[in-house]
Amino acid sequence: MREKVEATFGPGALDREPGRDHRGTLVSGRHIRVGKGAKKALELSLREALALKSKDIRDGHILLGVLREAEGLGARIIGVAGIDIPTLRTELERRLRPDPKLPG
Repeated sequence: MREKVEATFGPGALDREPGRDHRGTLVSGRHIRVGKGAKKALELSLREALALKSKDIRDGHILLGVLREAEGLGARIIGVAGIDIPTLRTELERRLRPDPKLPG
């Protein structure tokens, strides 16, 4: 199990004990390294959620962030799979928009 986890998340991924960091914030003991492309896609996910006036970031927002980071591997894979990215984007935005008939 350790081999598989470390192959995915890096050496020592299971070594840190749960507890508090230097600022007193609770930490889980798990550390996942995030590459530049993934970090950019997550930042763009937040922007997509804000633009759609969402109160949280959902899986659709993350996919929108991946699509917006057009040079990233995720968007390239989607394009190579023959999925029309502008159509997918439009459909995701439609589904993620809050219903104006609902309160709040």
